[in-house]
Amino acid sequence: MSGEAGNAIAAPRSSVSWLGDIRTVRILRYVFGSTLAMTVAMGFDWPLAFLTPVLTLSFLGTKTPRPTVKSLVTFVLVIVGACTMGLLVGLLVWYPGVFLLTLALVLFQLFYAKAGGAPPLLITWTLIAVLLIPILASLSDALALVVAGYLAFGSAVAVLVVWLSHIIVPDPHLDAVMAPAPPAAKPLAGAARVSLAALSTLVVFPLAGLFLATQKADAILILVFVAILTLQPSLAAGYKAGIALIVGNVIGGLASMLFYDLLVVVPEFSFMVLLTLFCALVFASGLFSDSKWAPLFGMAFSTVLLIIGSTTSSFGEADTKASTRVFQITIAVVYAVVAFNAVKSLLPRRTS
Repeated sequence: MSGEAGNAIAAPRSSVSWLGDIRTVRILRYVFGSTLAMTVAMGFDWPLAFLTPVLTLSFLGTKTPRPTVKSLVTFVLVIVGACTMGLLVGLLVWYPGVFLLTLALVLFQLFYAKAGGAPPLLITWTLIAVLLIPILASLSDALALVVAGYLAFGSAVAVLVVWLSHIIVPDPHLDAVMAPAPPAAKPLAGAARVSLAALSTLVVFPLAGLFLATQKADAILILVFVAILTLQPSLAAGYKAGIALIVGNVIGGLASMLFYDLLVVVPEFSFMVLLTLFCALVFASGLFSDSKWAPLFGMAFSTVLLIIGSTTSSFGEADTKASTRVFQITIAVVYAVVAFNAVKSLLPRRTS
């Protein structure tokens, strides 16, 4: 998600700011924003707080200039609307047949919109809301309402951190105004768009039905992660690209296990903040490099924050270890890669 940066300039300057070149600025902003988001989320520790740092990375992990205030506010309003939709769909969980049909239609529409060029970040978090909230509603209406409220609250905190990060660590003058946004994925149309939407729906929907039937709330992270992965363009590129997804998340999983073990040795909040800062520096340096593996660093760091946040939060399961979360996420990635490519081979070949 991107927008126009700041106000008009008064006089031209070089593309180097007092903070350094554009790569250095992006690294510093990524480090500052991710550390601040993790500090706030784990410090106040509201339900689903661990999603806030991950959402923050979704904004700061790109090379786009500063989003406008309007675009950030719009994002929060869309998340509020998505949470409301999740609550409405959740009213149908006591009628399983109607609920599953409705969920399938909603999933298809979201994937169809994504294939047509809708903003990936908005689709991702709308997808999380319409999957997470209704399934939690099958456990408790009150729980679903709390989750919906805090998911919207967390998105507001994330965009506030993003806005503050761009203020504290601004882009070099000309880059902020003139740098073009990275090319977006080419929107699909016709049969190709329908086919991709159907493919993604067929991957996510059976898993959602399984979680509804078993009500395994402690493993719902698998469902959320699979849904997120189905939006990755690399999945459609075949098993080779899918293996890259697995590698990126395994790297993040191993790093999170080391992070967690160090926290067990030194269980101090300040130490967790310092570890987050160090990890952010390491992964940001790789993410904002020219390496073809650069996206894996962002993926890995998101996995680290997701696992550490969900295992240290007081609203998580007290006996859940980092290794358990790593195992769950590995299952999710492997399932997404295998299921996506297996179903793809059964559907008619898409044409653009």
